[in-house]
Amino acid sequence: MPTFRFSPLQGARTSVKRAVGFLEDENDASIDAAAGFASLKENHERTLRARFDHWIDGNSYPKYYHGWPDLPRYKECFTFKWDENQVHHRLYGFLFNPKPKSAPAFRVCVLAYHDTKTDDTDFTILDRVNELRTSAGVLNAIRKVYPEERS
Repeated sequence: MPTFRFSPLQGARTSVKRAVGFLEDENDASIDAAAGFASLKENHERTLRARFDHWIDGNSYPKYYHGWPDLPRYKECFTFKWDENQVHHRLYGFLFNPKPKSAPAFRVCVLAYHDTKTDDTDFTILDRVNELRTSAGVLNAIRKVYPEERS
């Protein structure tokens, strides 16, 4: 039985438009973005944090992070990228608005998987991201952190 927990990235910039965080499931070690991030060397963590902050500030820079807006099936999927020892690393997740009524422009990037990339995108990872993105347990875990304000 999945036990999902969502944690906002500690030390990230704050914004009313965007946020980044990690999804974890104590019963599924394949959901490993948080562990992958926690294991980074200091210089790679600093690089990735700068990319998170850059995205949170509302910027777009596909060399460092991107979605797949031209592929309807994967339009909510998102990835942050970095290289380490000539290996292309990725944190994969999805964009979600847990507060559509009170903050319709807000997006949180929910990171779930860490993987390395060779040449082409591994769409099996994006399929797994989409499964998480539609899971009631995952969405409830995010909404605990970002509840919809009542009017």
